[in-house]
Amino acid sequence: MNTPDPDGCGRLPPEDTRTEARRLEALHLYRILDTVRETHYDRITALAASMLDMPVALISLVDRDRIWFKSAHGLEVGEIPRCEGFCGSAIRQDGVYEVPDTLDHPVTRHDPLVTGAPGIRYYAGVPLQVEGGHAVGVLCVLDFRPRRLDEEGRARLIALAELARDQIEFRHALSRLRTLADADRRFRVLFEKIADPMLLLDVESGVFTDWNPAALRMLNYPDRAQVIALRPADISPECQPDGRPSADKAIEMMAIARREGSHRFEWVIRSPYSAERSIEVLLTAVVLDGRDVFITTWRDLSAHKQAEAELAESRVRLKFALEGTGDGVWDWDVVHSTVFFSPRWKGMLGYAEDEIGNGLDEWSSRVHPDDIGQVMADVQAHLEGHTEQYVNEHRVRHRNGDYLWILDRGKVVARDADGLPLRMVGTHTDVTERRRVMNDLAQSELAQRALLDAMADGVFVAQDFRFVFANTALPRILGYSRDEFIGLHFTDVVHPDFLELWCERFRLRISAGPEPLRRYEVQFMHKNGQRPVWIELIASRFVHEGDPAVLGIVRDISEKKINEQMIWRQANYDALTGLPNRHMLIHRLDQEMKLCQRHSWSLALLFIDLDRFKEVNDTLGHALGDRLLKQAAQRISGCLRETDVVARFGGDEFTVLLGAIEQPEVIEAIAAKILDRLHQPFQLDQHMAYVSASIGITLYPGESDSVDDLMMHADQAMYEAKRAGRNRVSYFTRSLQDDAERRMRLVADMHAAIEQAQFSLVYQPIVHIASGKVRKAEALIRWQHPERGHVSPADFIPIAEETGLILPIGDWVMRTGIKFARDLQARLGETVQISLNKSPVHLRNRKPGYPSVVELLAEYGVSGSLIAVEMTEGMLIEADEQTLQRLYALRDAGVQVSLDDFGTGYSSLSYLKKFDIDYLKIDQSFVRGLSAHSSERALCEAMIVMAHKLGIEVVAEGVETHEQLALLREAGCDYAQGYLFSRPLPAEHFEVWLRENG
Repeated sequence: MNTPDPDGCGRLPPEDTRTEARRLEALHLYRILDTVRETHYDRITALAASMLDMPVALISLVDRDRIWFKSAHGLEVGEIPRCEGFCGSAIRQDGVYEVPDTLDHPVTRHDPLVTGAPGIRYYAGVPLQVEGGHAVGVLCVLDFRPRRLDEEGRARLIALAELARDQIEFRHALSRLRTLADADRRFRVLFEKIADPMLLLDVESGVFTDWNPAALRMLNYPDRAQVIALRPADISPECQPDGRPSADKAIEMMAIARREGSHRFEWVIRSPYSAERSIEVLLTAVVLDGRDVFITTWRDLSAHKQAEAELAESRVRLKFALEGTGDGVWDWDVVHSTVFFSPRWKGMLGYAEDEIGNGLDEWSSRVHPDDIGQVMADVQAHLEGHTEQYVNEHRVRHRNGDYLWILDRGKVVARDADGLPLRMVGTHTDVTERRRVMNDLAQSELAQRALLDAMADGVFVAQDFRFVFANTALPRILGYSRDEFIGLHFTDVVHPDFLELWCERFRLRISAGPEPLRRYEVQFMHKNGQRPVWIELIASRFVHEGDPAVLGIVRDISEKKINEQMIWRQANYDALTGLPNRHMLIHRLDQEMKLCQRHSWSLALLFIDLDRFKEVNDTLGHALGDRLLKQAAQRISGCLRETDVVARFGGDEFTVLLGAIEQPEVIEAIAAKILDRLHQPFQLDQHMAYVSASIGITLYPGESDSVDDLMMHADQAMYEAKRAGRNRVSYFTRSLQDDAERRMRLVADMHAAIEQAQFSLVYQPIVHIASGKVRKAEALIRWQHPERGHVSPADFIPIAEETGLILPIGDWVMRTGIKFARDLQARLGETVQISLNKSPVHLRNRKPGYPSVVELLAEYGVSGSLIAVEMTEGMLIEADEQTLQRLYALRDAGVQVSLDDFGTGYSSLSYLKKFDIDYLKIDQSFVRGLSAHSSERALCEAMIVMAHKLGIEVVAEGVETHEQLALLREAGCDYAQGYLFSRPLPAEHFEVWLRENG
């Protein structure tokens, strides 16, 4: 068991500070603190309280300085300072953290939650460890009394903590998915609002899948309906300016972009609403929603081309034309190394026209150091005639120190006779915004992909009854690689038992009607059908590539299902025998009663208690006792019909439910069969054990109309079978209920009698027949009830023995009898031995607080010769080893033992020798019929002769006539007791009688 931390306030030693910092970082990452209460968590705490029989169950989140409660069952609490809770210690444990009694621990005993309201006396908690191994909170249970969890309880608490942890992870996964959706929305906003024309071109099909408004405007399309499923060739002349067919060249350009990652080229486009125009195209390969696409951007070159055509006519016209496009213009005199920069070129970088000269370094010095090498290499390549046009994107420093992304394009427009460049003209275009959009898109896509692949939960998109997208987690859960999984049909993945439900909900979700249940549990099949995998699904409507689809998040809950099954079985089945337990039987009984009401059927409930099972347990040990219970369960089960139920209620008690009874004979036949099978010997290793069964039966409909009544009545009938001699069947009757109620009232009255001293002892003299002297007396208990008057011991002693009340009553009898014998000896100067009746329950008692006879003699400082202990034959027959030791201790202390009611029990001679008995008391049933020619005379004489042969003296009970006394004297009887001499007398009257007659 883990024990509390030494300070109890959640403070950490210095070496654990970094671990705690990482734990707190994980807690805040999950964003669960200070959120609203949720039923998913409340159900877990309610289940914990129920399964562990605890009044309070909590889910806490342990922050730096406080403990905040996400769910609280049985206690109104929002948050508390961290130093005042137990969760601050539990959060750092690996398993169950338990404080069995808070008042016994040096830290918790002073905690305000212990010393004041609510008065916590017990605490147990399990940390909730999320992905990465960090504990963010605790599932804990509390009680207001000390206790301990057994191993089964600890296992249940751990399993419930797993459910709580799964719920935290699941809610976090949903939050992350929403983040992905938000990122997708941000890209959509940028895509729609960017000023440059932008399109999405599907790599596989070669079809434009989306156009932004700027692209539609460039070709004057009125709406998106006009551009559905268009290809590049559909918006181009039949051939491009170089004479190549547009369709063939488009395929080549896409192949280059796919190979290189991006590709820039010039193109001519047109539409039914627009004349031909020259554009520059940039294709950038990315992956969106699991598919390869080109982000396509256009730049209108019409004005640029026109300017180039007029360049030879007018350098001024060129500059104005290009400036009109919004670009900056540069004109480089290669021979003299001077450059003309247009006002727009300078203004683009934040400078006035007179702030930048005409040296080449005015440009090159402002290019980013990381880019200048490639820029100059591309310029040189064009000057040497290796490229048709110079094109480069690089960063140029703005006046404010920021860098702008510039698309730099140029062309040599004049060469000398040797082909050396004389003049090169070009433009600068600010593409910073487009770059930002592209970067955001790339980052968004990377983030989405990384986040999806980092998720422990599976994510999929389904279309056309197939899985068209999945993150890495889902295929891994099912044993596939990602490539193997994409494209699988539902029939390849969904378990056949759930396929119809899955497909039906898929159809409903992609239709326009009401959306079906979003969250439910189904089974998938592991790869190659090796095993089913339980998954929890959250499904939503989705649009994928313009068509209806289903987006799903799945979590592998196979282990959770195993835990739930284990918890359910522990809650409903007996761990030893595998039979249903009390909880399961009550549920089944309630169902059967409803069926009886609906169909006018009958049922029978049998309560079975194994007779003398305790002797087997005490003699052979609990291990063999458990094996006997298992065999008994199998034997009972073998006696039943397929529709019947047998349950174990605990200990040696079993219950059988017989449903749909048509003939009463069926009940009797099954009960008789059970009695017979349980009466047969049980082979336990080398031992042979013998038990029997007492069976109580109640019927429905009948005297009982509820589950509780049926069980109570069957229990009463079973106890009646035990009282009637065991190994038999007893049916419940109304008289049994009346008797049970009377017994219940009598038990309550006995408790009051003990507290209010309503019991008293009376003493009946035992006369020595030969001398007529009285040196013995028997103490008899009497109960004078304030309302009922005198209550016979025959009525209350058996009930006191059954309920355990005989222990305090017997202790009082022993103490009172010993004190009376001691005081009588002191007053008379002679010993008068007092016989005290000893209950078998008192003799076998192991409970503390009830000392033995020998211990009481020592406590009162008297000799054992002052008293004798009377017991029945049955006590000696059933004596175990500890009982034998107590009997031997009586003999060693000088206490004589009388065998009461001799002749009415087993009457075996073996235990008379074994236990060194001092007196036999002939039962009054023999003495009452004693006369000169009666059979009772012969029996009495035989018992007296036998006892004397064994060295045992004889006391005859119930002597009421002089004839009886004379016959006993003639037979050699030693002592007589009865109304002929005196009725039982109160202590003070007995002493007077003794002085007068003793």
